[in-house]
Order: sequence, then structure tokens, then C-alpha cells
Amino acid sequence: MTIMKRFWVLTLIVLTNSMTLMAQPKVNGIIPFLDSSTGRSLLSIDKSLWEKDYTAYITSNEEKEQTITIDGKTVNETLYTFFNIDADSHFYISMQSKEEITTQDLSFTFLPIMHIEGDFGYDYCNATVTFQNPSEPPIIMNALIKWRGGTTNASGKNKRNYKIKFIDDKGEKKDYRFFGLRKDNVWILDAGQVDLSRVRNRAAADLWNDFAHKPYYINEEPEALSASRGEFVELFVNNRYQGVFNMCEPIDRKQMKLMKFNSMDRTIHGGLWKSTGWGYGTFWDKPDEYDNTSEKWNVFEVKYPEVDDLCPTDYSTLYNAIDFVCSSTNEEFADYADEYFDIPVLIDYYIFCNILNAFDICGKNIYWAVYDKMTSKKLTPAMWDLDCTVGQNYTNNPLRPDYVKPNTDILYPTKIIYRLVELDVNGFNTQVAERYSSLRNEHLSAVNLIDRYSKLIKMLMNSGAASREEQRWSCDSDISGLTLNLQDELEYITEWIEARCIHLDKTWLETSCIVDHYFNTMPSYTINIYGQPVNDDYKGVVIINGRKVIRK
Repeated sequence: MTIMKRFWVLTLIVLTNSMTLMAQPKVNGIIPFLDSSTGRSLLSIDKSLWEKDYTAYITSNEEKEQTITIDGKTVNETLYTFFNIDADSHFYISMQSKEEITTQDLSFTFLPIMHIEGDFGYDYCNATVTFQNPSEPPIIMNALIKWRGGTTNASGKNKRNYKIKFIDDKGEKKDYRFFGLRKDNVWILDAGQVDLSRVRNRAAADLWNDFAHKPYYINEEPEALSASRGEFVELFVNNRYQGVFNMCEPIDRKQMKLMKFNSMDRTIHGGLWKSTGWGYGTFWDKPDEYDNTSEKWNVFEVKYPEVDDLCPTDYSTLYNAIDFVCSSTNEEFADYADEYFDIPVLIDYYIFCNILNAFDICGKNIYWAVYDKMTSKKLTPAMWDLDCTVGQNYTNNPLRPDYVKPNTDILYPTKIIYRLVELDVNGFNTQVAERYSSLRNEHLSAVNLIDRYSKLIKMLMNSGAASREEQRWSCDSDISGLTLNLQDELEYITEWIEARCIHLDKTWLETSCIVDHYFNTMPSYTINIYGQPVNDDYKGVVIINGRKVIRK
């Protein structure tokens, strides 16, 4: 993490938030993060020290005379060696003065630690953020923070997602860089709230960034990305341990490198919209009229230019693309589809949805972007909200319904894909089959896919974060009272991926199979499950006229 040098003076400065309202030890000048409800504390050290002995100078955060002991050994202002630190290490620390005795159970991690302090809710509130990278002094930042998400942000949820906007002392936005990623003031703390592995969102976004075609304007913007990047941190909220979070970049104009609004001639160039439902987000129906003064239209939210910054905004590029898909003749669609859509990226999106069974991004949760509508109306998609993948439902009641099983097909994520397959536009089906075959030998091989999830889960296990996560959130209502066990979930993911690859190979490795298995079985009515038409006797969650309905 790159931070301005002036923050390094915090090495020996006592933090002034509520964590330090009691006597606490300092380990090489750093105060461990304390869960005041359990007496357990946590300190981040460099991974190079893991499974080795760590010698540190032990002092107190208070000047008054007191006796510090670790596992019964007095260590007042002396060097102490923590032997063979690993995920199971615990050290009992006692601090005794004439007035009081305080104790805590110290553990270590090699993940970064963050503490946020404030009165959080659905609206932004002022907050203090303390961040400690492994073996580095903590930094303290001002921020505005709120809960975020859709169903994960409903009443009664416990492990919340957070959106952070860093600010300076005057309330103006202030950019920070974490993990060597983009320097910005906006960051997301993704809780993995219903994901029993806690890593699906991160693993899937990384997979997309690694294999997918870059947006059509990549030559003009070589750093453009169509998914987030991030790293795992362990989070404390108001002195209570909250577990593992994926701290990641948002999807926005800056991430996708869209051309900015020209304030001189008042010209809108780039545009970005997010679909938050399954209505016109799947491009199945002719759209109604839009209102450029509203931040929402149908199932879309405008993300750039936002009406708070520029009113009126402009939905026309998105509207015209939906209208084209729903109203064009077969000849018109075949001739002009590549002028409206980034076809190479859509091929990868089609494969991505199927290899991961990513039913929750079939129209919903997709960002659509235009780089510069003044030069091209072409839309390209960006991926978001990928926790409902690899056999994970959006709710754990039921935990694993039929539509998350490895033999479940995603027929058509959007009507765009449906028409491209139906008309075999420019040999679309051959392109899909060839691209799938190529990817299965590399990024989408079962071995590589399993390894991607295994590395993240084992990292959480080896750092001790998995055990802390399991203790904190097992049996919580967010996961319907189930027990978290990341090792069990890794075994489930491994078996699921192996079965998924076998299933898809039967229908995707031959061009004819794509048409025979998908198009020829396509029903002709509009009731659908996550954008895919289903039979009249289908039981379960369906979308009818953009609304979620449970059919029994």
C-alpha cells in the first residue's frame, strides 16, 4: 500500500479512538486491535514471519507503572519472542497496575486489518477508519460510510456490506491507494454475507479480469477494467470483530476509463448504467420512455453521469440498444448487432455465466457502458455481484436448489445472446464453441478453476481468518442458521467444478451442440427463471413481468 510519508510518524503514536480507552500492550509500537466483547485481540505481521519465531519489543500504551506478562512471563519494556506463530497461536497478555488488571488473548494474522468506527445505517455517516498493513504502522483516516447492497442490505441482516468514501479534515474527498490498486476515495467492503466460502465474489471477479476480452476501446484506454479488484482484510466495527471482508474497487467510470463529460461544451461522452432487476435488464421487452432527470429508470440506475452531478443525464444509448434488440428484424439484428454490442466480450460473458452457473448476473447486476457515445454507440458489459456462483444460492433457505446444481444450464443470460445464437450472427455459435474449447485448456480447466478457489480459501485458513470467521458467524441468520466450515465448502466447490466441466463439455465442445441443446429447446413464452424461459410446470423462483414470484 502506498500512503503519503507523513503517516509513518504514527509508528509510536497512541491511537486516539475508543480502542485505547483501556490499558493495552504495544507490540513493536503497534497496538493490537481488540474485540471488547470477547477480550480477543489481533495484530497483523508480515507473512515472511509466519510459522517462525517473532521477537518484538513489548510496552504499554499508558505511562503509569504496571506489570505486563505474556503467558505468565514478565515482559515490561523488554524483548519477547512469540514462538512459531501460526493460525492456532494464542498468547495470554495481562497488564496490572495499582488500579486495575486488564487481559487479552492475542492472535496474529498476515492479512491486513481494518477498524471502522461510527453509527452506521442506510445513509452515509461520519466515521473513523484505522488500517494496518502487515508489520506496518496503522494509519487513521476520515470517511463517510454506509451499508450497501440489495437483498444483502435488507432489514435484519447482520454481516453488512459497507461503502466507504474517504474525506479530508474539511470534508473534501481524499484518495488513498491500497494493495497497489487504483488510488481513489471510494472503496467497497464486501461481506460475502450468504456465501459459505466467503471467496466466491473475489475469485469470480479475478477470473473475469484474467481471461475475458478487454473492452472494445482498450487501445484508447489500456488500463480499462470490466470487473473489480481487491484483497481480503479482517474487519473490526466499533471494537467488535466482524470477520473476513473483500475490500475492493467499485465499478464506475474511473474503473472502466470511460470518457468524461465535457464541461466546456456540456457534451456527454461516456455513460454507465447498472441493472438492479430482471425486467428490461435482460433486454427481453420493448422499453418504456425514460426520464433523464431521474437516477432510476425501469430496473436501471444511472452511474455516470449521475444526476446529482449532471442533470439531465442521458439514457438514450442504453434505451436505443434495448429497443434494437427487441424491435429489429432478423436481418437488421444480424447486420448491426456488432455496432450496438461488444461481441467478443459478450461471448466471454456467455461462457462465464455458464462455467460458473452465474444465474444472478443474467441481466441483473450487470453494468453496461459506452466509452464515447459521440463516436460509437457500442455497449460493453462489466461484471458485479458474483457470490451466487459455483453452486451457491442467493439465499441459504433452500441452500442448494436445483438451479445451482452443476448440471443446470443457463440457456440465455439476455435476449442479446438468444438472438445471436438463434441467428448465428457472423458465425457466433462457432466462435462460442472455439472460444470455450480454448479456455477449457487454460483459464477454465477444472484444475485451474479449483486452484483459484483453493488458494483463497487456504489463505484464509492458514492466516487463522477462517477459524475466526467460523466462530463469529456460524449459525447466524444471514446463513439460515447453518455452520460455516470453509474446508467443507472447498470440498463442495471442488466436486461442483469437476461435475460442471464434465456437463458443459457435453454441449459446448461441438458447435452443433450449442444450437441443438439450447435454441431447439427454447420455449416461446416469457415466464422465466433469471432470464431463461421455463416450462409452465416449473416449480421455484421465476420472474414474471420483472417481478420475482415463487411457484409451488
